[in-house]
Amino acid sequence: MTDTPLEQLLQQHFSIDALQQSPAALQQALRMLGSWLSAEHAPYPHVPYAELIEQLSASSAPADGMPVGQFLEHLQHTVLANTAQLNHPQYIGHMTQALPWISVLAEAFTAALNQNQVKIETAYVSTLIEKQLLGWLHRQVYHQSEDVYAQAMSATSGALGNMVNGGTMGNLTALAVALEKQLPGTRKRGLFATMQESSYSGLAVIGSARSHYSIKKALASLGLGEHALQLVPVDGDNRIDLVALEQTISRLKAQNIKIVALVGIAGTTETGAIDPLAQLAAIAAREQIWFHVDAAWGGALLVAEPYRHLYQGIELADSVVIDGHKLLWVPMAQSMVLMRDSSSLNLLKHNANYILRDNSGDLGQTSLEGSRRFDALKLWTSFKVLGLSGYATLLGQAATLSEQFQALLADQQDFELITRSDTFILTYRYVPVLLRQRMDALLAEGNLDAALALNQQINTLNAKLQNRQKAEGESFVSRTVLESTRYPGPTNVLRVVMTNVKTRPRHLRAILAEQRDIGQALARELALETGG
Repeated sequence: MTDTPLEQLLQQHFSIDALQQSPAALQQALRMLGSWLSAEHAPYPHVPYAELIEQLSASSAPADGMPVGQFLEHLQHTVLANTAQLNHPQYIGHMTQALPWISVLAEAFTAALNQNQVKIETAYVSTLIEKQLLGWLHRQVYHQSEDVYAQAMSATSGALGNMVNGGTMGNLTALAVALEKQLPGTRKRGLFATMQESSYSGLAVIGSARSHYSIKKALASLGLGEHALQLVPVDGDNRIDLVALEQTISRLKAQNIKIVALVGIAGTTETGAIDPLAQLAAIAAREQIWFHVDAAWGGALLVAEPYRHLYQGIELADSVVIDGHKLLWVPMAQSMVLMRDSSSLNLLKHNANYILRDNSGDLGQTSLEGSRRFDALKLWTSFKVLGLSGYATLLGQAATLSEQFQALLADQQDFELITRSDTFILTYRYVPVLLRQRMDALLAEGNLDAALALNQQINTLNAKLQNRQKAEGESFVSRTVLESTRYPGPTNVLRVVMTNVKTRPRHLRAILAEQRDIGQALARELALETGG
């Protein structure tokens, strides 16, 4: 008897018995994953993007499926071969990490379990796992009493925080709570109504010039508008300038603009700097405004005692965002927003008849998201397997690597360290000897116009260097633009994140050697006088 198309489909793609009897496709997939985690390819794809667009130009979905083995070959040549290799030891350009294999396994379990964290009914034990994990991280930030964490496990209302799919959603959640706290009734009656009833001429959120773009996105989504974000200049260490902050607050108060929140940063995306959190907390308390800390990058260091002193004052924050998929070495996407007061999230509480019943304990009651994956399993697994001691070891290695690269840069005549940080992000640039000497002379003379012109040439050189190394080289670093350097005008810098656990000093030397070769070739092309 011939199987029906449905029976054939179920046998091929749903039957575990059939897979066990014919495991070739699974074995092929495991070999591919092993090869990928072993970083056997270049750190960044070299196929021109226009060619990839041409390869993937089919505008209609396939009419019929292909055998899984054939698809895996297609996946290998189309996707894996053209994807940044984060586990490569010379990939040090971004915050996403080389992963331990256990986290990949946890991701597989997350997919297989396929729980929906919106309510206990569809997330039975996973609700408790999520609560426990939130408690673990909350304790690292706030160090509240044991009773707080015991009560949070069985609480049917309120929450220590929310698991979210990234820092953007975390910042949006925190600022939504802040808006409702500062302008009660906005959530139900709308911003237009509450502003009409208030005496304020406008609303503002304050953050430094290093604020993540997600803050603007949050304010746009909440109806305040991107222009509500008041950006304060940073000092020479890329931390918010407290004098300029006080001036901004005075100006806004004089204009009768209500300050909804003050945002501190614990690990800026561009430079890794940590704002003076204790001073910001004191200012927020004085002005009676919500104090939010975007610790998406740096907050993970709180799990290791040697770094806690860097975050003095974070325990006074009303809300804190931390990303697990950055410095806690788990796959995208996994993040959380934590609240100092577990009742704060009740300002977002919502219920429905068929789901999220009042006082049900459903996690979705206080979340801006609806259906949500059991991503907490990934970080819970890592804490269970690595422990706080394992994380301390990984963070210690990142600190060591950062120090080694700084020492290496100090020994180079044609590279210059621009910024360092305690959260393992460094910026630097390639400056040929003669150009460096000329820049020093111009600055000493006070000839800022000529220095600006020369800086623009060096900017062009470094931007082209990063692009060429990405397109043709065997290493990958990123780049950004800073205005807080000793040079006139914006300054292009190369940016590295020293957290790849596979990177060793020999890889750092290879990266600089490649950059020097590329830089020298570009200097000749640009007809720059570079000296030795």
